[in-house]
Amino acid sequence: MKNRGKYIIAALLFAVVFCIGALFQRYTAIIQGQNSLFLFTGDYFRETFATSWPLSHLLESFFVQFYEIPMVGPLLTALIVTLIFLLYNFFSQRISSPFPIVEVFQIVDAVALSCFSWIYASMAETPLILFKILLISLGLAIVALFAKKKEAAKLKIWKIAVIALFVTGSALFISISKDIRSDETTAKVRYATYKGDWNKVLDNVTPQSSIDRPEMMPYAFLAMGFTGELGDRLFTYPIKNIEEFDMEGLHTVEGNYFNSLLNYYMGNHNEAIHHIFQYSCHFPHGMTHFSLSQLIRYNNSLGNYTMVRKYAQILSRSPRYSSSARKLLKRFEGAQDSLPPAGHLSSSAHTTTNNPPHDLIQLSLAGINSRIAQERFLCYLMLQGSLEYFVEAFKIFKWERIPRHYEEALLLIGVNPDEFGISAGSQRLFNVITSAMMQLDMPTVDRMAKGTYWEYHFYKQKEGAFESGLDLDPDSKL
Repeated sequence: MKNRGKYIIAALLFAVVFCIGALFQRYTAIIQGQNSLFLFTGDYFRETFATSWPLSHLLESFFVQFYEIPMVGPLLTALIVTLIFLLYNFFSQRISSPFPIVEVFQIVDAVALSCFSWIYASMAETPLILFKILLISLGLAIVALFAKKKEAAKLKIWKIAVIALFVTGSALFISISKDIRSDETTAKVRYATYKGDWNKVLDNVTPQSSIDRPEMMPYAFLAMGFTGELGDRLFTYPIKNIEEFDMEGLHTVEGNYFNSLLNYYMGNHNEAIHHIFQYSCHFPHGMTHFSLSQLIRYNNSLGNYTMVRKYAQILSRSPRYSSSARKLLKRFEGAQDSLPPAGHLSSSAHTTTNNPPHDLIQLSLAGINSRIAQERFLCYLMLQGSLEYFVEAFKIFKWERIPRHYEEALLLIGVNPDEFGISAGSQRLFNVITSAMMQLDMPTVDRMAKGTYWEYHFYKQKEGAFESGLDLDPDSKL
């Protein structure tokens, strides 16, 4: 094979891997970058070299830290896959095999190895396998340096066809794999939530997509709290239980990630810190670049500048974040921590429980109020069926326009529509549904109530799952 053909294949392989990664795994790579950790510290190197395949872990951690930069992940993945091809092909060109069939498939085997490595890495939580195979290929190539170079075989048409099949097949598999696309959507939604790009969250977590993936709905509900649509669109999603509204009690990477951001956006920064620590425990070193940056963000909001400097000092040992961390250290140099209010005692401080409505009341009592927290409280009351409490809470807030679902809850409890200013459209629809129920015309009821609070309410009544009233027991979910 002539060298020109080899390098053309390498260039095409690089281009295909990069394009597929950029189109179908861009956000997966970003989240992998957030979840990585590489620090120039003695403790970090001791922990890394205590694991199996330490050089692979070290190499992976160094490169993956840059994946957090958009498009860098696909670029580096393409580079590594291409290097695997070139290194193994170099080895197979110089080392003779006792099996003639191996010689026949020269260069095809290198393409196959690189493609299978790419597929496996695309399906894994981290691209560690790529770095393992890269180091093995490098070792084989070094060994091959001491062997005599064989005459390059001609690149035949059938080899070109088989190579094209491997590359095209790998690209198609990654492009259409349900699991890979699902992971990419999750990564995109997580990153959009972190960035506060609420429209992107709602573009990717729709009522239709939530039928198959109800676990993503909490992201949409948080986003709608910021876009002002929660009271209008909550029940257009296929929510069947109050547990689907949030990720309370979900002690997983996903649950801790979401709960940390949820509490931060509601102003409960101490709880955000608690969840980001729990999030960190799921990773090998008990910390990630994302965790460190969020700890800086949350402590800055609390005025804990000593802690800001502590975490910035750690982050300054990362090649990826050293520059920004040094800027933070300079910015907060000498800054004094904010003091707690006079008379504040930790023994009387409000604590977070596993009962979200109770926690929202405690936040309000502590003076931490936000519109999204207020609306989430109203939604919890509707989801539980505590409509008497809902009316009382609703009266506290001022409304330029009453959201549709709130009108539906008010009509269901039997308030005076004119007193509350409920729209004529909601009244007409409620009257139609009421009339159909009296006539036992359930198909009409189901059709007219679709996407409303009434649909959810009727469903829960059939289940007999509504509680008798608001449960503010701090040890209860609801």
